[in-house]
Amino acid sequence: MPVQLTTALRVVGTSLFALAVLGGILAAYVTGYQFIHTEKHYLSFGLYGAILGLHLLIQSLFAFLEHRRMRRAGRPLKLPSPLRRSVALCIAAYQEDPDYLRKCLRSAQRIAFPDLKVVMVVDGNRQEDAYMLDIFHEVLGGTEQAGFFVWRSNFHEAGEGETEASLQEGMGRVRNVVQASTFSCIMQKWGGKREVMYTAFKALGDSVDYIQVCDSDTVLDPACTIEMLRVLEEDPQVGGVGGDVQPPGEGMAVEGDQVSAAEAWSAHQRNISRQQ
Repeated sequence: MPVQLTTALRVVGTSLFALAVLGGILAAYVTGYQFIHTEKHYLSFGLYGAILGLHLLIQSLFAFLEHRRMRRAGRPLKLPSPLRRSVALCIAAYQEDPDYLRKCLRSAQRIAFPDLKVVMVVDGNRQEDAYMLDIFHEVLGGTEQAGFFVWRSNFHEAGEGETEASLQEGMGRVRNVVQASTFSCIMQKWGGKREVMYTAFKALGDSVDYIQVCDSDTVLDPACTIEMLRVLEEDPQVGGVGGDVQPPGEGMAVEGDQVSAAEAWSAHQRNISRQQ
């Protein structure tokens, strides 16, 4: 059966099932039919509760089956040397808690992916933002692989005292630092998260095959990059994927290696995206 027809049938079937459940819930709520209840109706169990319980059970069953299918289909990504893909991890930082930032950078350092490039762009270049550059030096600096640049401007707004010549020179410095360094940190004029991501993507250009992004309070699983890349490599119709992002536990956020969904974002807001 063609893939498009299968997808259409699944959409229609899911929609009909949702309408049936909604109709049943409304009918049960309106009628108020009860199977059992206490003498003064302090406790009762009726048709409304039965439909909700059945709906939850069916959802749990299909979620379990889908999870098992994904687990069985999953297998380690093997990239022969000639076909190895290059990936850059872009970290957006803005007035981050120092402990969170250290955890984020250390987790990036532990990612099990060969030649992973890490680019941290700090949204702000004032004195009070300098501690983030210090943390970068503390965790990832100190080697020839690390580079940094404090920029008075960003790609869309010139800083105070910046001329057209110095602005173009700054853009070139940003590109050189990012592309020549395994670990790089760019501090730039405040412009918001979109401007931070633009700087990272613009500086990288087509020097890498994929771009992975996260915030500076994210702790990444060592296998997250290769797991998300596996999804992109196996299915050419997938343009972007997101990790299993778990809520903070013991003071940190986790972006895990269990890929739960494919999430199509805009070209400059993907967790990991194909370079055109």
